[in-house]
Amino acid sequence: MAKPPESFPMKLKYYVRKEFLMLKPFVMPMNIFALKLLDFGLRLTLFIAPGNKNVKITKTPIFTRDQKIINTMVFTPKKAKGILPCLLYFPGGGFVNGPGYAHKRNCAKIAASVGCKIFLFPYRLAPKYAFPTALYDCVDAFKFVSDRAIDFMIDPKRIAVGGDSAGGTLAAGTTLMLRDAHAKMPCFNLMLYPALDKGTADTPSRKLYTDTPMFNTKRFKFIEKHYYKNGYFGMEKYAYPLLNDNFDRLPPTYIETAEYDCLHDDGVLANKKLTAAGVPVTLVETKGTFHGYDAVERSPVTKECMVLRQAALKQAFANK
Repeated sequence: MAKPPESFPMKLKYYVRKEFLMLKPFVMPMNIFALKLLDFGLRLTLFIAPGNKNVKITKTPIFTRDQKIINTMVFTPKKAKGILPCLLYFPGGGFVNGPGYAHKRNCAKIAASVGCKIFLFPYRLAPKYAFPTALYDCVDAFKFVSDRAIDFMIDPKRIAVGGDSAGGTLAAGTTLMLRDAHAKMPCFNLMLYPALDKGTADTPSRKLYTDTPMFNTKRFKFIEKHYYKNGYFGMEKYAYPLLNDNFDRLPPTYIETAEYDCLHDDGVLANKKLTAAGVPVTLVETKGTFHGYDAVERSPVTKECMVLRQAALKQAFANK
């Protein structure tokens, strides 16, 4: 995506599309009380967000390895019949916040357009649940849905995973854990501005974007303190997928990045490593954007990306 002509400098530093300036006041808090308030607000928006006339939204319980029941929102296109493909989606939120309005809206649109079921899975959050709980939850959710595919009217060969930001981290970690366990794998991985490297990674985007809206480099220490507070339990390569030295036998992958995002280079590096391993990858580098740009529904960038995501999923499901 080329830099749009209507973009203009913000603080003479970032040439941002004008519709994304509405994100300027928003950034992930680094205070537990503020995070709880934010999470409450996100849950409220999820509850009051309007539905989609083309999609039926229900809830189903998913069980984890420690027998925790996680009620999960399921999007089913009303016109679709028979056994459907499925996307298991892990929402972003820095591992400390759950899904909100934009997640519900985007999942409904994709389900309706692609003709697939989508499970919007609200894994457990830090600081109450530190690493690796969220990762285990996501792995367990994939196994649970896969094992009961027929009960859910889902094609077991056409189950994809995906996620934005921290959800992208979990989608990548899930595919790696399943591969290394020689377990059944997702047919596709959809990652939107994912976090895939350590907070101390020495990449240009980590150095440059320390003050951008929504998320920036300054937030990594907070996440380390609260999400990784108990250590890695020998699973650092799943906590930070780019630390892996083996990217073989992973599913076809779609990656989006934001231009002014400290996580930009994570997506670019993942593309290079996956491509070198022979994994089919689609990399979409959006311009004039901040982290979480697809919260702005009316943006031409968001609209174009939604079309690209849908096309990638349709192709992945058609190939199985």
